[in-house]
Amino acid sequence: MATMERFVFVVGIILLAGVRLCTAQEPNCGSNFGCNYEILQKILLLEQEITDLKIDNRRQQKIIDRMDVDDRGSTYVRWGRNVCPDDASLIYKGFVGGKYYNEAGSGSDSICLPEDPTWSNYTDGDAKCCRGRIYGSEFHIEEPNGIFPYGIHSQDAPCAVCESKKSTILMIPARSNCYPGWKLEYSGYLMANYKGHAGPHNHICVDNHPEFILNGGAYNLQHILYLMEAQCGSLPCPPYVQGRELACVVCSK
Repeated sequence: MATMERFVFVVGIILLAGVRLCTAQEPNCGSNFGCNYEILQKILLLEQEITDLKIDNRRQQKIIDRMDVDDRGSTYVRWGRNVCPDDASLIYKGFVGGKYYNEAGSGSDSICLPEDPTWSNYTDGDAKCCRGRIYGSEFHIEEPNGIFPYGIHSQDAPCAVCESKKSTILMIPARSNCYPGWKLEYSGYLMANYKGHAGPHNHICVDNHPEFILNGGAYNLQHILYLMEAQCGSLPCPPYVQGRELACVVCSK
């Protein structure tokens, strides 16, 4: 029932019943009708205030719902480290893995394998047919070029999957810092497979202060990570420089 209809209905009931709703303390209450009319006005004002509050609550709830979506954050892999930056949460840590460096098949990307795997159905032993293979990764940087602060040649590579409070994560190649308005998660160097190997890898951003897997310097040469250099031609020089190793950053917003 509409507000005006309720008002007319209640007024009719009060007048017919001749009920006095006010007390001696109620101001401006010279007659039953005047007193009852004044009380009904207050009732209608209260109803309007309640309606306004409901509308405001719905508006606030929509804002809260949007905030909940914005606060979900996003995830990224910190390649070469087993910890996350201070303002990010660790989901899990583990080992960088991928295909054998010169195999034509298997997956082409590097992935972060957790250090605590669980299993579904399986058969142990190498299959004679119809399987891909995944190996642990190691860095391959022979020359002492000072790119990293200490020797990482043949060391096995860890990784950490991190959750940022920011909703957007972006890896930017060929940058050592983020663009304005973006927050730095970590900086590093762009790495992938060697140019002469048959099997490609995806490009990953390896932290410029890497950690190593314990007892992981055995020189296994399986899934191998190499620095990437710029090559002039279709890639304009300047701003790029022939043979210069490419940095990278992971940024959030």
